[in-house]
Parts: sequence; structure tokens; C-alpha cells
Amino acid sequence: MIFSILFAVAAFVFGTAIFGYESDQQAREVGIFIGLWAPTFGSLGIRVQFNELNNMKGVES
Repeated sequence: MIFSILFAVAAFVFGTAIFGYESDQQAREVGIFIGLWAPTFGSLGIRVQFNELNNMKGVES
């Protein structure tokens, strides 16, 4: 999740230079999109890890 947020900041700030977006507006939109979805994917990943831990505990018990 942290990598996604850093990637969003890079897309937001340096989008036209690094990623080759045509305009500053397009770079900002991509940065905002990534920044908004990063916590969602992070929370889904944590949920999957908790689910796997619970399944492992159930198998061992």
C-alpha cells in the first residue's frame, strides 16, 4: 500500500516528465485515481492475510 501511495505521488508530481502523460491535468487525475484506490487494495490484502491466518489456525487446532 505504501508503494502505491508513493507511486501516486510520483504520478501526481512528475507525471508528465517520468510517465509521459500529455498534460499536467492527466497526470493529476492518474495520481488521484491511484491514491484513492491504494487504501482499498491494501485493506483487501490485509483481509486476505487475516483469512489465511484464521484458516491455518483452524487446520492446526
